[in-house]
Parts: sequence; structure tokens; C-alpha cells
Amino acid sequence: MNKRIVSPDGPEKEYEDVVFDGLALKGITISSKQFYDCVFKNCDLTGVEFISCKFPDCKFISCNLSLIKVTGSAFPNVEFKDSKLVGVNWTDAYWPCMKISGSLRFVNCVISDSNFLGLSLRDGCFTKCLAKGADFRSSDLSRANLTHTDFTDSLFGGTNLTDADLSQAKNYAIRISDNQVKGARFSMPEAMALLYYLGIKIESQ
Repeated sequence: MNKRIVSPDGPEKEYEDVVFDGLALKGITISSKQFYDCVFKNCDLTGVEFISCKFPDCKFISCNLSLIKVTGSAFPNVEFKDSKLVGVNWTDAYWPCMKISGSLRFVNCVISDSNFLGLSLRDGCFTKCLAKGADFRSSDLSRANLTHTDFTDSLFGGTNLTDADLSQAKNYAIRISDNQVKGARFSMPEAMALLYYLGIKIESQ
């Protein structure tokens, strides 16, 4: 990859194999740009508005992307690692009619108060994250990796969790009757929370 002193708000319309390192672009608008196999590292992109941009196979590492707007932008096969993405409405992004498995991967990220309502996130990755107050209602998380993530106050309803892995995940409130959980994996003691909505009383010996 080329590590260049370059900014994504410059005159270029396409960037390929570029490393954007240490940029501070809070609150700007970036429109109709295409980024192929690029890496964003240690960048402050708080509140940036991405309009009709494409990020195929890109990586965001140790970035602040809180409150970004993703209007009409596509993120196929994108990974976010060690980054902060609070309050992002992912439903505003471009989602192709052909569902792409594993299109988003979050590793050790803060994705609290983000909206994934109704999205196809099959085979996606949300591991070692803080997802406080995130909305996963009506989304497809089948076969997703949700391990070691804190789902405090997150919303699940009509969610497809078939064969999803929630091992070592915690603080989730999942009503079995309202979600698809066949084949999903849970860990004890957190899995005891599933029984709460069944009206079952468990007494200690």
C-alpha cells in the first residue's frame, strides 16, 4: 500500500491502496468518492458526511467515526477495528438487493446507539464490542460472530440469530419467542437471561 500525504476531500475521485494516517476531518462532507483497498488509521472523522461514496475492502483502524452520516454509501467487505462509531445510522447506507454476507466487521469497537434496523448482516462480525443501546430489530444476524460483546440496552425483536455465536456476550435481552435463535450459541451464566422471558423460576438449592 502507498502511504501518501493525501486527504480524501481532495480533487481525486478514486483512491486505491492508499493509507490515510492521522487525518483530522471533523464535520466535513465527502461526496461521490471511491476508495478501493484503502486503510484509514488514527483518523478523526467525527461527524463526517459520506454521500454516495464506496469503500470496498477498506479498513478503519483506531479511528473516531462517531456520528458519521453514510447516506447512499456502500461498505462491502469493510472492517472496523479498535474504533469508535457511536450514533451511526447504518440504514442510510446503500445496501444492494443482492445480500452480501459478512459485509461489515467490527472488532473491539464502540458501536453504541447505532441503528442496524432491518439490515442483512448475515455472517457479520461484532466481536469484543460495546453495543450499548444499538438497534438490531428485524435484522439478519444469522451466523454472525457476536462473541465477547456487551449488548446493554440493545434492541432485539424479529431478529434472525440462527446459528449466531454469542459466546461470552453479555447483558443482552433476547425474547426467544420474538426472535429466531435456532442453533445460536450462548455461554453461561449470561444465557440464564433467556429464561427470564419464559416466566421460568429457578431456585437455588
